[in-house]
Amino acid sequence: MAVGSSNDFDVVVLGAGNGGYGAAFRAAQLGLKVALIDEDKIGGTCLHRGCIPTKALLESAGFAERIRHAADYGLTVNGEPQIDYTQMAARRD
Repeated sequence: MAVGSSNDFDVVVLGAGNGGYGAAFRAAQLGLKVALIDEDKIGGTCLHRGCIPTKALLESAGFAERIRHAADYGLTVNGEPQIDYTQMAARRD
């Protein structure tokens, strides 16, 4: 890249996960010209494959467990909760 071209940046951030996105956003707020580079979608592992998708599935599992113990709270539930993994995955995604 040639100096003075439109491809000059003040800051180049590698990785668009939580930390990288935050750093790039803050640098832009401070008036710097920022390039944010990632091999995949902005948001990183936590948002797309890690923390948040896992929490969505754990929440569904938690509901099933609470239903199993409904009688402890004076609630009558007939039968075991039925798990629809396709619906759980759709909610997760």
